[in-house]
Amino acid sequence: MNIPQKTKQKTLLLSTSVLLVSWIVGYLFLNYQFTNSINEELEKITKSAQKLFTTKLTSESVALTLKLTEIINSEGLAKSVALKDYEGLDAIVAPYYEYLKIVNKNIEMLTFRATDGTTIYRAHKREFRGDTLDKRGTLIVNTNNMQRSFSGFEVDQFGMTYRTTEAIFYKDKYVGNVELGISPKYFVKDLDLIFDIELGLAIKNPISKIILQNDKIPINKDYILVKGSQKLKEYFIDMDSTPNFKVSMDIPLQNHLHQTLGYLVVGSDITNIVKENRNFMYKLLFIGVFVAMLLVIVLHKSFNIMLEYFKKQAFTDHLTGLKNRQALNTKLYSGEAYVLILSNIKEFRLLNEIYGIDVGNEILIQVAKEYENFAKANSFDAYRISADEYVLLREEKNIQVDVYTEILDKLHHKINKLPIYVPLIEETLRVEIYSGISFDHELSLEQALMAIKKAKEKSLPYLAYSQNVDSKKSSQHILGMKKIIRHALDNKNVIPFFQPIVDRYGVIVKYEALVRIINIENGKKNIIFPDNFLSVAIKSGLYIDVAHEVLSQALNVFASRGEKISINLLPNDFFNYSLMDMLVELIAAFNTPGKIVLEITEQEGVEDFDRLFRAIKEFRRQGVLIAIDDFGSGYANYAHILKIRPDYLKIDGSLIKNIVTDKESQILVKSIIRFAKDLKTKTIAEFVENKEIYELLKEYGVDEFQGYYFGHPKDFINNDKEIEVV
Repeated sequence: MNIPQKTKQKTLLLSTSVLLVSWIVGYLFLNYQFTNSINEELEKITKSAQKLFTTKLTSESVALTLKLTEIINSEGLAKSVALKDYEGLDAIVAPYYEYLKIVNKNIEMLTFRATDGTTIYRAHKREFRGDTLDKRGTLIVNTNNMQRSFSGFEVDQFGMTYRTTEAIFYKDKYVGNVELGISPKYFVKDLDLIFDIELGLAIKNPISKIILQNDKIPINKDYILVKGSQKLKEYFIDMDSTPNFKVSMDIPLQNHLHQTLGYLVVGSDITNIVKENRNFMYKLLFIGVFVAMLLVIVLHKSFNIMLEYFKKQAFTDHLTGLKNRQALNTKLYSGEAYVLILSNIKEFRLLNEIYGIDVGNEILIQVAKEYENFAKANSFDAYRISADEYVLLREEKNIQVDVYTEILDKLHHKINKLPIYVPLIEETLRVEIYSGISFDHELSLEQALMAIKKAKEKSLPYLAYSQNVDSKKSSQHILGMKKIIRHALDNKNVIPFFQPIVDRYGVIVKYEALVRIINIENGKKNIIFPDNFLSVAIKSGLYIDVAHEVLSQALNVFASRGEKISINLLPNDFFNYSLMDMLVELIAAFNTPGKIVLEITEQEGVEDFDRLFRAIKEFRRQGVLIAIDDFGSGYANYAHILKIRPDYLKIDGSLIKNIVTDKESQILVKSIIRFAKDLKTKTIAEFVENKEIYELLKEYGVDEFQGYYFGHPKDFINNDKEIEVV
């Protein structure tokens, strides 16, 4: 049956109308989606830039404080400030400032002022001014009034700077302060490289009247642009001429009182993005109509094939066949937790220059194949996101950072050993890579990029970035504890506390010296325990001074007492020549060295046991006794114990505190006691908290006992009022 001509015409007209309406609806829908997509992308970029800016501002603020602290601690500086000695300050500070300017060209000022606000010395001009602080110097004024540090952005007649002040004390008296100023552009350095954005600085109108009139560009009635890229300036001069330039002012610049003085202006030119999206949209619409027509003629499946093809084109790197940057961004912004490994080829630009682009492309292709194989073998997705940058991405719910060290070692071994045969030059080349690893989602790529940068600076093959590493809180704790230790050493507040050790009859036969710091804050005396300060003392080079104070005071107290004195040492202390020379001198000056017991804390991984053993023999020659502390804590080397044959074995408190009910602890303690008796070595039990433990251990054959049941550590130095520490 033939279809009438009119029916065919009507059907054709209807089909055409449906296709036309579909095209219009599709156009409007895609235009709406592309607009939303662009806005969302800009919002994500702004938020990422804000996070990165805040992170850098926080870390650099700590770094500036540390630099000022280093300068303040220079010998003679505080005295020069107190005496307003310009020549003295110049001699001390000028080398520091020259070094700082070499390291960081954005540092603009370094000024020392007295307590009345008088400028003593300006390192950035190397001159004595003698002028007084004007009313806008609130940061310095607050430092003088409150005698403590402040940091924040400040505005003056020369523009905006980020400034950090530190109070200076001489003989515990406030004598002035130092101010370090750095250009704000230092904190936004590399942001425009990471995000392809334009950056500027906006300041409130009432404040910015002191800025030179020729430099200001009004943004609105409240703000003016005082610094910015050329594109930003052109935008605010004539906003209507740049409709595709988007600007946000969501990143505040605050002073030390958390008052907002201005904003970081972030601009993004989306002209190319809009153009590309439009072209892509038109092509997609054309293809959609074409495919729709094919659907009428052929199979419905053809449409899906075409869509898959274009999706692959949009998300695939055409040189290597790996997924591209757009595919990676789609994953990262999904909100899931990912492990991201970013790698780039060392000196790839040099390879391109020497061998040419074609050879460079061949290298990229062969490296990409190795990455793809590695990704499949280790459950990663592989991407190539720029010229020589590759990414491995894996979704991870419970991230264990230590696992990825082995993975990175395997990756570097694979790539570094990869023979790359290049037919064009008939040579086999090898390449090496740097890698950065991050554990995040939206900011993973930026963090991994920073990790690679740090790895290159430190000449490391790879480095991990973590938000928990080197946080502001940790840095402030270390800095604060270092000051407390220094202050305690200067004021003789590093002292030993003494805990009694008794024999089987409850008679005190010796005391153990335990290091403590007495810290006086707001008129209140606090006791700081070694868990809180010892690691900082070791890392900051103050450990030897702390050890000297404790050892000398402890031996001095017990020179006139009848009991033995037990002092603690780490195995690695015996490898410190300065500490050992000091200890030898102290023992030589002690009338009865047989009353001294050196307690060596049992540790895993002693650097050189033979060297440790020789040191122990030397101290035994002087007449002192040897004890092994924390025996049974998990790292016992019985061969070492047999060779040392200590006078005492101190059974670790973890075995003692639950011994009444813990059968395994009972078995271990009995075994240690039998071992000690065979060596003719006395045993000492720690953590004896009550009579029940005491009686049980006596039954087992323990020789001596230590714990709160017999007494808490006490301060014998201030013997007019012994302080008991619970």
